[in-house]
Amino acid sequence: MIRFRIVFSLIGIIVQGFSAVMVIPLLAAMLSQQLDSAGAFVLCMLTGLLFGRIAWQASHVKNLDDLNRMEGMAAVTLSWISVALVGAIPYMCFGISFTDSLFESMSGFTTTGATILADFSILNSSMFFYRGYTQWLGGMGILVLFVAILPHFAISGRQLFFAETSSATKEKLTPRISDTARHLWGWYFFLTALLSFLLYLSGIPLNDSIANSFGTMAAGGFSPHASSIMGYNNHIAEWIIIVFMFLAGANFTLQVKFMRGNYASFLRNPELRLYALIILVATAILTGVLSQNGSGGASIIDTIRIALFQNISVMTTTGSATVDFELWSDSAKVVLLVLMFIGGCSGSAGGGIKVVRFLLLFRYLGKVLLKTIYPQAVVTVKLEKRIFKENEIQPVFSFVAMYLIFFAVGGTLASLIESNIMTGFTGAIATLGNIGPGFGKLGPMGSFYDLHWVTKSIYTFLMWAGRLEIMALAVFVRPEIWRESKW
Repeated sequence: MIRFRIVFSLIGIIVQGFSAVMVIPLLAAMLSQQLDSAGAFVLCMLTGLLFGRIAWQASHVKNLDDLNRMEGMAAVTLSWISVALVGAIPYMCFGISFTDSLFESMSGFTTTGATILADFSILNSSMFFYRGYTQWLGGMGILVLFVAILPHFAISGRQLFFAETSSATKEKLTPRISDTARHLWGWYFFLTALLSFLLYLSGIPLNDSIANSFGTMAAGGFSPHASSIMGYNNHIAEWIIIVFMFLAGANFTLQVKFMRGNYASFLRNPELRLYALIILVATAILTGVLSQNGSGGASIIDTIRIALFQNISVMTTTGSATVDFELWSDSAKVVLLVLMFIGGCSGSAGGGIKVVRFLLLFRYLGKVLLKTIYPQAVVTVKLEKRIFKENEIQPVFSFVAMYLIFFAVGGTLASLIESNIMTGFTGAIATLGNIGPGFGKLGPMGSFYDLHWVTKSIYTFLMWAGRLEIMALAVFVRPEIWRESKW
């Protein structure tokens, strides 16, 4: 079923490709005359090139055109952990332990935004650029990037593209997956550049503007400021980031179609409508709760801005903060907790369960209730023009069930190790949903630094599983995969 020689050969291409794009943070370090981080990036590049070359030589078959579905899933799954391991090297060069470095690297590439940094002064500006850069690469997908630029993936790119961007809907802009990947990355790059420019105009320093743009468009939230966006005390920048977080959590394919003049596809999309409705309703509720609690003397406009920013940040799994919501009342935190489980839209940079899955579940449950009343009725589950059959709904239920199992097991183990149920379970949903901050000491102004190394390892695994949307990783526990595979 899986030819691991070919899979390792493909991973070799990916890791070498990652080493090549490390030239960007290397240039940033050289321009800043920060030789310590420049040396760390060179070591990272050399290690990646060496490992990638060895892996590439694993198979004498260099034709990847007949890559099957399971091989595509294996390549995506192992590529993410391989890139995260190589990407941990710069952090280790700054004296951070292997467990913490892997945590920070995985948090970056999976766009989680959780950090083990308790003292931000241990890293220089080019390392903070690198942190944001890893999130930016992971936001649209590392494999999707290389499908777009490497000719090796002309045919096999289809398997890699859909394995990495797995969701309840499969959309492409063009017949060729490589062209679709290029269009998506082009739009992603444009939005990032535009956001960087606007943040710089709003008064945020250039390096911070770029780093925050990386974290925002990737729905990651890494910021060079220890207090996240709150540290800049810039309301104009907050409104700008609100708009771009919304776009980061929306379907990028729909956005490209909109820019091509297909306005109906964008405006009539049921997932996008539900996404916007959830944000509006949650913001109205949170604004009311904060106003009732006094909201620190803030005006109604400021309260709306604070509520809107935090709701979009949490729902899109960006994880940036303009206030320390750990200080909020429990009733306010409940709103954020619900949004943590929802996530962004399919085809976006956001994590979580995804809005489209909830939409399909609600429509399916409505069908079940109607069939209970009218057993002879023919009722279908329809999303736009597509009718979903029973066997197409089943994977949605399977995903949600598996997601909750991973959350429950990870949260339970972490709670036992830390002897703290708040830390255990909020850390589990924050990492599995690729959100970043949780509650308690893992709040927006907190850090994962003080956790036991085993807890950090559990959360690193959950970040990996969450970015792969569970099933691409969970399927490998089946013994049939290994019995029918070969080296």
